[in-house]
Amino acid sequence: MANMMDYIDWRGDIPFSQVPLNEVDNLILSAICYVDFEGIVPSSFDKTVHLGTAARAYLRRHRGEKAYLGVIVPNQIIALMAKAAKSVRFGNLRVCGYVNHISDDRQMQFSAMTYLLDNKQLFVAYRGTDDTIIGWKENLNMSFMHPVPAQLEAVSYLDEVARERKESIWVGGHSKGGNLAVYALTKSAPETKARVLGAFNNDGPGFNREFIESEDYLLTREKIRTFLPESSVVGILLEHEEKYEVVKSSQNGVWQHDSLSWELLGSSFIHLDDITEESKSVDKTVKMWLERMSAEDRELFVDNIFDALAATEAKTLTDLNTDRKKLHRAWVGLDSETKNAIYKYVKLLFKERTKNIVPHKEKLTSNENNQ
Repeated sequence: MANMMDYIDWRGDIPFSQVPLNEVDNLILSAICYVDFEGIVPSSFDKTVHLGTAARAYLRRHRGEKAYLGVIVPNQIIALMAKAAKSVRFGNLRVCGYVNHISDDRQMQFSAMTYLLDNKQLFVAYRGTDDTIIGWKENLNMSFMHPVPAQLEAVSYLDEVARERKESIWVGGHSKGGNLAVYALTKSAPETKARVLGAFNNDGPGFNREFIESEDYLLTREKIRTFLPESSVVGILLEHEEKYEVVKSSQNGVWQHDSLSWELLGSSFIHLDDITEESKSVDKTVKMWLERMSAEDRELFVDNIFDALAATEAKTLTDLNTDRKKLHRAWVGLDSETKNAIYKYVKLLFKERTKNIVPHKEKLTSNENNQ
């Protein structure tokens, strides 16, 4: 079945001035945002470079190297970028405003860039979680911290775009980037909100109950489109009040988070009626697990895990994957109280999972018998 690569073959010769942005374009632009354009795409909004030029510069910089974006980011995104850059539709787009801020002190991973579409519109793309360990810590911090630093940076970035540029604006992102897109729209200045045409959340986690019941969110949720693969694991986390759209994927389970597995028909995703029962079961398990933990317990659990990782002096998941003995040494070095705390919370998670497996299997059996 077709994916984003096939879409570029089919639609790549038609500029945005003839056919405006659609849901598939959003996913392509959100995926390309994972590429490290440091020193290639200008950080300011008044200087721009064609995406085609930026892609060639990136490929020259990494000539002879194996395509690699980290342990969890699909390396095919580099091929997607290269293919898009050769097309009329994407290669002629101008890009600017590239930022990539990693801060251990603030426990923040934030990256974004802006595309100038050739129909007098902008697309602000927020990067999802990258290979950095601190990026993963910030993700887990969302379970007890509101807002996290990257969300605040996303708002500042969007407001700056609105001040520096005059075009109408789309915002979007994949994974945590989708969460940032929604948060930025919701908390941006009134004059910025008025210029935002819509926000795309591509399998990004939700928010806490207080946020989705806030007036800011309720006033902007009609501009939000949330896409989840059928067996979503990431996108179902926390709370979603907006209606979500379910997309067919060629992968299974957690691997459906890979946007290149999302199946297309023409300029649209292949939409399904609902997420799978297994996805709903995982959602229920995680929510019940979090409900049984106070905010302080959640923070302690996250800190315990990442204190152990910090002891390895690794900065990325790739570092850990390269030398897995570091993980063993870090675990051995933990005191018994910390180990017991981690055991306690993991045991609670498995207990909640077990409680949800039986009802899930019974429902599946019932559905099969009724067919």
